[in-house]
Amino acid sequence: MRQLVDIVFDYFFPSHCIACGNPISVKDHHVCIRCFSTIQPLERGCKRCGGQLVNNACSMCSMRAWYLDMCFAVSDYSGTMKEMLVKYKFYKWRRLYKKISELLYAALLDASWDVDVVTAVPMAKSKVRKRGFNQSELVAKDVAQKIRKSYVPLLKEVRVWKTQKDLNYVDRFLNVLGRFAVEGKLAGERILLIDDVYTTGATLNECARLLKNAGAGKVFGIAFAKKALHDDLQ
Repeated sequence: MRQLVDIVFDYFFPSHCIACGNPISVKDHHVCIRCFSTIQPLERGCKRCGGQLVNNACSMCSMRAWYLDMCFAVSDYSGTMKEMLVKYKFYKWRRLYKKISELLYAALLDASWDVDVVTAVPMAKSKVRKRGFNQSELVAKDVAQKIRKSYVPLLKEVRVWKTQKDLNYVDRFLNVLGRFAVEGKLAGERILLIDDVYTTGATLNECARLLKNAGAGKVFGIAFAKKALHDDLQ
């Protein structure tokens, strides 16, 4: 029955790959197999933050308080991944969450993290109303289902401050202070925290700090893609 529905949908509402423009089925969720296969796992350096190692020292987390036990981004913010995230976040191509969750699931299988609960970096209600969904939450719920864990909205955004993309490295860490709050108490749970784009790790790190202060045992962070800081500041 599902196959018949897909055939009918493809006939009346033809879909095209966001990267190459070739016609595809609705079940491909906007990205053809060929273009999807071009998204390569990002090389991981530091085990705590995924940053670059220089003389065995991390260029990102070694000089600051770091609360994430382990963290990395799945892919580089370029090519097909960039096309997916732009369409997903800014043009409301909601069904792309399925393709993104596939990538996260594969990366988590490789990482072999032992987690109890899945959560996501929150968005203020005003932002959710404007976009129609929280892009990180949508993927996190699908990932939770795939790894057979519960999704729990543990965090909320309590203050809407400047967007991170306009700030330098230091200011990003200052900007997130007071922005989020934890809902409820934790009792040693191991948390998988999901975000969309990772640049300095400031947002994930602040969320991890709050979760640990609320009683979390460990916090593992994963993001869809990693963007260089200079890309945001251009």
